[in-house]
Amino acid sequence: MKPWLVRSSSFLLTASLVFPVFSAHAQTPNASNQAVSNNSQVGGAMLAAASKVKLSKEDAVTLAQKLVPTKGLELTNVSFRSSDPWRPFPEWSFSWEKKVANSEDVELSYSVSIHANTGEVTAYSRYDRGASNLPYAKRISYEDARKQAENFLAKYNAGKAEQTRLYVRDMPAPKTPLNTDTAYSFRFVRVVDGMLFPDNSADITVNSAGSVIGYSLTWNDVTFEKPSKVISPEEAETQMTAQANARLSYLIPWEKGGEERTKPTLAYQNPFTFYIDAADGSALTTASLIPRSQVKEPAPVSTKALPARHSGKALSQDEAIKVASDTFDLDKYELRSANYNEKDYRGNRPIWNLEYGEKDNRNGGFAYVSIDAGTGDIYAYNKDIRPLKSSEGSTKKVSTDKLQEKAIETVRKWTPTLANQLYLVDRSQEDADQVDSDRYSITFQRYLDGIAAASGTASLTFDTKSGELLSYYAEIGSETYPAKPGKHLSEQEAISAWKGEIETEAVYVLTPLSTEDRKKMEALPSYLPKRTAKLVYRATTTPFEQAYFYAAVTGEWRSQSTGKVINLHRPAPSDLEGHPAEKELLLMYEYDALSLIDGKIMPQKQITRGEMIEMLMISLNNGRNYPMYSAERKNTYSDVANGSRYFSAVEAAVDRGLLEKNLSKLNPDEPINREELADMIVRALGYNKLADYSSMFQSNLTDIANTKHRGAIVIATTLGIMTSDKQAFKPTATVSRADAATTFTRFLEKRGNQDSQPVTYQAKYE
Repeated sequence: MKPWLVRSSSFLLTASLVFPVFSAHAQTPNASNQAVSNNSQVGGAMLAAASKVKLSKEDAVTLAQKLVPTKGLELTNVSFRSSDPWRPFPEWSFSWEKKVANSEDVELSYSVSIHANTGEVTAYSRYDRGASNLPYAKRISYEDARKQAENFLAKYNAGKAEQTRLYVRDMPAPKTPLNTDTAYSFRFVRVVDGMLFPDNSADITVNSAGSVIGYSLTWNDVTFEKPSKVISPEEAETQMTAQANARLSYLIPWEKGGEERTKPTLAYQNPFTFYIDAADGSALTTASLIPRSQVKEPAPVSTKALPARHSGKALSQDEAIKVASDTFDLDKYELRSANYNEKDYRGNRPIWNLEYGEKDNRNGGFAYVSIDAGTGDIYAYNKDIRPLKSSEGSTKKVSTDKLQEKAIETVRKWTPTLANQLYLVDRSQEDADQVDSDRYSITFQRYLDGIAAASGTASLTFDTKSGELLSYYAEIGSETYPAKPGKHLSEQEAISAWKGEIETEAVYVLTPLSTEDRKKMEALPSYLPKRTAKLVYRATTTPFEQAYFYAAVTGEWRSQSTGKVINLHRPAPSDLEGHPAEKELLLMYEYDALSLIDGKIMPQKQITRGEMIEMLMISLNNGRNYPMYSAERKNTYSDVANGSRYFSAVEAAVDRGLLEKNLSKLNPDEPINREELADMIVRALGYNKLADYSSMFQSNLTDIANTKHRGAIVIATTLGIMTSDKQAFKPTATVSRADAATTFTRFLEKRGNQDSQPVTYQAKYE
C-alpha cells in the first residue's frame, strides 16, 4: 500500500510542469483572475495551457467553494497543472486562509484541487489550529470516522464512490487513540469487474473531531487485460504455496542498539512476496511481472576464501598511502589528509581513510580511499572522474553483463577477504530504469553459508558509456555470527506458518513501462504513456502495527522493530464482558500493559508498579513504544536490569521525571499503592513541581496529613482522576487492575484538556 499523503495542491505540483502559483489578494474569482492575467509572460503561459481544458478557472473555483466555507477566508493561491505521468489529469488548485487576529499565524486553511476536464474533486486538505483543543472524551471512534469518510466521498465524488470500496486488509485494526491529536486513514480502492486495482484509489483522512482533513485521488486511464480463462482462488493459493521459497536470513531489529546490535536473530521472512498469473498460474516477480524462473539465484564473487592483500603488522600511514598509489591512478592528486580509525564502523576494523585533492586545484578535484590496515582490503574509493573524451557524444553503452563481470573482478581484486561472502543478487528486473541511465550501480549482498547476513554490502557505480568505475564502497557490520547456524525450523515449517497468515486475492496491477516509453517520458515530461493492467493473484499477510518475522529457532512471531514476541491474533479476555470497567481494562490490554492469565484479565488482581509505569510511558509517547535502551544503559534500579520486560519503560520514566532516581530498588513486580499512583499520575501531567508545595492546598481528606505525596494526592483527587471513600483516601491501599484502568482513562481525559481548561486549586496562605 502506498503511504498516506495529505496533499496540498499548491505545494506538491511537479516542478517541470507547474505554472507558478499566483497570489490573489481578494476573495472573489474575478479578483484572482485579474491577478493572474496581469502577470504578462508567465500568466499568459498558464492561461494558454489552461485554455486546452474544459473547465475555466472561474468554473473550477465555483466547484471548489462547495467544500470551503469561504466567509472570513482569503483566496491566497491559484495554480494550474497539466497532465503528467505521475498525475495523469489536469488540475486547477486553490488555497484559502484565515489568520489569527493581529498575527501571521494561520488559524484555518483549505486547499482544493479540481479535475480540469470532469470537475471532480481530486485533492482536498483542511487545517484547523483549534482542532487540538478537543476534549479527549469527545474524540470520535474509528467507525464514526469511517462513516465520515464514506459520506465525504459519496458527496463530493459520487462517481468514484461507486467504483471503489474501502480496503482494510493491509491495515491492522486501529487502536484506541491515547490523545486527541490523532487521525484515521481510509483507502477506497478502485474495483474493475469485481477485481481490486490497488494502484488507483481515493485516500481520506479524518481527524478525531470527525472532520475530513485530507483527500487525494489517484486515477489512471488504463486498459485492463481480460484473460480468456482465469484460475480459481483455490488454484492460485495452491500454486502460491507450491512456488514459495522460505529462505533463512539473519536480522537485527531496527531499534536494537549497542551490544544488542551484534547479536543477529535467525529468521524466516515472508516467502509469499510474488504474484501468480491469473491466466496460467505461473509465478511472477512483483517489480517487473516476469517469470520468477528467469531470476538468477544469488551467486558468490568467489566460491572459496581468497588470500588477503596484506598480512602481518597493521599498515602504517606510509604503507597505506603506497597501497593506494599502487592500486589507483592518483598521479594528478596530492594527499590532503590521512585519518586512522582503530575500530571503524565498517566491520569494527582498523581503517585508513585517505583524502586527496587535485594538485593544481583548478577544478576542485578530489579522490577518497579507505583501506583496511590489517588486510589491505579496499573499503571505499571514489573520485571526480569526468567522461572520457572517447565517450563524449556517444550513444553506445557498455552492456550490463560486461559491467557485472567487471564488478565481480573488482571485488575479487580489491576486497578479496570478503569475496566468498559477497553475493551478486539478481536485481536486473527491478533496476530496469538504470539501463537507460548514464550511471549503472551493481550491489553485492553478504551471505554466510548461503544465509543472508544482517548487514554487509559492496556497491559499485559505473559510467555506462565508458565503462569507467566511478565509485566503490564495501562494508560489513560489527555483529558476530556462529560458525554454523544452530538447530532451527525447516523451510517447509516456515512456509506452513506463513501460509496460516495469508489471504490470496485477485488484483489488477499496472504493467511496467516499456523502454521506449521511459525514454519518451525523459525527453518529454508531458508525454502520457498508454497504461495497461494485468490480472494476478497476490497474498496479503495478517496486518499488524509493526513489520514482523518468523523466528527460525523458536517458531515465534517477532517484531522487526523491537525483536519482541508478538501475538498476531489477540484473544479476547474471557472474564470481562459486562464488567463496569470493561472499556477501560480493554484499553490497557490493547496496549499490552496488561496480559491475560489463563485467558482472563482478572479485574480485581492488584496491578504492579511495572505494569502501570509501562502504560503511562506508552501514553506519553502517543501510543507508540517508548525508547529502546541499549546494553550500555546502566540500570537505575538494581532490580530492573537491562533485559527485564520493564527496563526500557522504567528508564524512560526516569528520564521523564516520573520516578525518583535516588531509590536503590523499584520492586516492579510488587503492587503499586494509591499514594504512589497519585504521584506518578501528577508527574505525568507535569504538575510535580506544584505538588511539592503541598502545604498550600486545603483538603477534607483525613488520612493524608503525614503522607509523602500529599500534594499529588490533593491534585489527583481535585482533578477527579482518583477518588476517595468519603474523607479517606487510603494512601497505602493497593490498586486493582480495574481501578488502575479507570484512573488511567481519567488521566487521559484530563491530560487532553489541561491546556485549554486550566484547573484551579483552593490554596491557603499562612
